[in-house]
Amino acid sequence: MNQNDAELLKILESVQHSSEKKIEKPPVPESPKRKEPEPIISPPEPVPELPPPPENPPPVQKTEELPPPSAPKQKKRKKKKKKKSIFQKIADLFPQPKDSIFEVLRKMVFLFSSTVFVICMCLIGKYFWENHQNQLVIDDTIRVHDDAPLPVETLPEETNENPEEVPEESYELLPSAERLLSLNRDVIGYLKIPGEDRISHPVLQRKNAEDGNAYYLDKNINLETARAGSIFMDYRNHFDDMAENPDAPGTYHRMFQNSQNLIIYGHNMHDYSMFGALKFYTNYETYYDEHPIIELESNFMKYQYKIFGMIIVDIEDDTETRFDYWNTLDFENETEFYDYVNEIKRRTIRLTDVDVRYGDQLLTLSTCNSTFSDGRLVVFGRLLRENEDLYEGCTSIANPNVKWSNSYYRWHKNSYDPDAEFIPYG
Repeated sequence: MNQNDAELLKILESVQHSSEKKIEKPPVPESPKRKEPEPIISPPEPVPELPPPPENPPPVQKTEELPPPSAPKQKKRKKKKKKKSIFQKIADLFPQPKDSIFEVLRKMVFLFSSTVFVICMCLIGKYFWENHQNQLVIDDTIRVHDDAPLPVETLPEETNENPEEVPEESYELLPSAERLLSLNRDVIGYLKIPGEDRISHPVLQRKNAEDGNAYYLDKNINLETARAGSIFMDYRNHFDDMAENPDAPGTYHRMFQNSQNLIIYGHNMHDYSMFGALKFYTNYETYYDEHPIIELESNFMKYQYKIFGMIIVDIEDDTETRFDYWNTLDFENETEFYDYVNEIKRRTIRLTDVDVRYGDQLLTLSTCNSTFSDGRLVVFGRLLRENEDLYEGCTSIANPNVKWSNSYYRWHKNSYDPDAEFIPYG
C-alpha cells in the first residue's frame, strides 16, 4: 500500500464516523397549564317511577330492513329528431308502405271520419247561409211592399178621359202590388198573419198545368234558386183575375169569379220562415187565441179570414181516412160544402167557436209536417163577412176526439170514436 491509498482510506473512515453521530434538537418549552374552574354539581332530580310492565306484553313487530337505495341510473340522452315539415305531417296521415296492417286500418278510419265530419260541417254551413240569404230576400220584399218608393216606370201615364166608358165594376192596382209586380209578374198578392212577423210574404202563381205547383218550390221572387222557395197559390185557383180595360187604361175588370177554396203552399222551414211558424197552431195552446186572423191581399183588394181549423193529414193515405183537401177548389152544392168543412172539424187539433156557413169563401194554407213521411199541416180560414166583428168566436180548446189518417194508428192507439157527440157546421 502506498502513501496515497493510506490517505484515501483515512478520509473514508472519517466520513463514515461523522454520519453515525446523532443530531440533538433543542427542547421545546412547555406552555403553562391553564387552571379550569370546577363545575357546579346540582343535586340529582328525582326519577319518576315507571309503571310495572304488563303481564302479556305485545309482541314486538320486526321491521324489515329496506335495501339500500340503488344509485340513480343515468338517463341516456335521446337523439333529437328532425322536425317534419307540414307536408310531411300531412303525408303521414295517409297509409305508408312501411305501416302495419293495424296502422293502415287506423289511418283509413281516421280519414273516413274526418271526411264525413268536414262534409257535415259544409252542409250545416250551407244550410245557415241559405237561410240567411232567404231572410235577406224576405226583408227586401217586405220593404218593397210596405214603404219602398214607387218605381217611376210602373206609374200609370194615362188617365181615363171618358169616365162614362169605364165598366160598372172596375178596379185599380194597389200601390204595393205595383211595386211587387216590378220584381215578378207572377205576383198575385201578399199574405201575412198579424202578430206573426215570420209569416209576411208575397204570393206568386204560375198558371201552367205542367209545372204550376212545382215551379216556385225552389225559386224565390227574383227567380233565383233557393231551397226555401216561395209562397205560391195553386195554379188552378182564380183569385182576382183581372184584365185591363182597353178604353180606360189603369183600370181593370174581373175575368173570373174567385175560387171558393183558395189553396196556398209554402215550405216548413226549420228557422220558422216561410210557413214554418204554422206548426205553432198545433203545438201551443194559446197561439191560436193570439193569432186567429189571416190577411190576404190581391193586387186589387184586401181580405181578412178567420181561422177555424188546423189539421195534420197523410197525403199518401189510400184508406177510408183519405182526405184530398187540395183537390177541392169549388163546391157544386151545399152538401158538398158542408161535407168538406165538417171533415175539417172532425180532424182539427183545436176546436174554435168560429162558425162556417155555405157561401163562405175558404182559405187553405198548406205546408209539410213530419208526423207522417208525407204529412201535411193545413190551416183553414173563412172570409170575414160584412159588418162582422173581427175577433168574434176566436177562442179555441183542444179537440178530445181527433180523427187521424189510418197510418197514424200504426204507432198510436186508435182513440177516435165516430159515435161521439159531434156538432156539425150548418
